[in-house]
Amino acid sequence: MKKVFFTFVLMLVSDLIYAQATENLGSWEHTRTEADELKDQVASDVFIYTVAGMGDFVCWGFDEFQFRLISTETQFDIEAGYSRFGGSYAGVSINVGIYTNEGQLVEKFKMWLDKEDNRANRFVRTRNAGSMSNPVGQKGKVKKIFKSLKNGSGQKVRIVAPRYNTTDFDITLTPIE
Repeated sequence: MKKVFFTFVLMLVSDLIYAQATENLGSWEHTRTEADELKDQVASDVFIYTVAGMGDFVCWGFDEFQFRLISTETQFDIEAGYSRFGGSYAGVSINVGIYTNEGQLVEKFKMWLDKEDNRANRFVRTRNAGSMSNPVGQKGKVKKIFKSLKNGSGQKVRIVAPRYNTTDFDITLTPIE
């Protein structure tokens, strides 16, 4: 009887540990929009990684080095400032970590994402204003993220961004299968 009880407790504890370790994992969805000459619309792909209760990571294919984060529960903690070259700006500084499947940190870096207007501070994205106006190193950092997410890379990407008056936006992206 003691062995059965001990085995049951061990199984329960392992399930709790696994649930905590995977609580910020989600799933990928791929949508393809076909070309429409009448609307001057080209064919495009959209990849969305959704984590319930946290939000989404959105990218428009892996050739366009742009992505968006969407916070579902609350808004991002937006910073504002002024650049003498580019005028005012608003957005959020995020932490990005690239991990092996075993959970070992391979590389970490910071990125700047701009707040999207008229989105209640819940949408932030990489700047798409040309190479002279984008933050220094943005394209290279996005390339590293996308390379890790492509099929067969064996790496995960974790993104952490501050949110206003609550826990951080914290998702772990698994490679697309």
